[in-house]
Parts: sequence; structure tokens; C-alpha cells
Amino acid sequence: DYKHILLIDDVITTGSTVNELARMLGLAGVRQVDVLAVARAG
Repeated sequence: DYKHILLIDDVITTGSTVNELARMLGLAGVRQVDVLAVARAG
């Protein structure tokens, strides 16, 4: 079981995709989700 996941994305615009991925991973049992993005649009 994975307890800690690092999501890497190139650009975050609204954050909705990252939030949904984090929610789904949480439902799968992941306890901590961190996000690393190269850039933020907007």
C-alpha cells in the first residue's frame, strides 16, 4: 500500500484535475498527496 504520493504536473491552471486525482487517491487509501508543478497559469 502506498501511503504517500507525489503528483508531478507541468502546469496547474484551476487545480481541479489535481484536486480530483488527490480525492481519488485518498479513496484508494493514500494518506498524503503532495503536488509538484513546473508552472501555474493565470
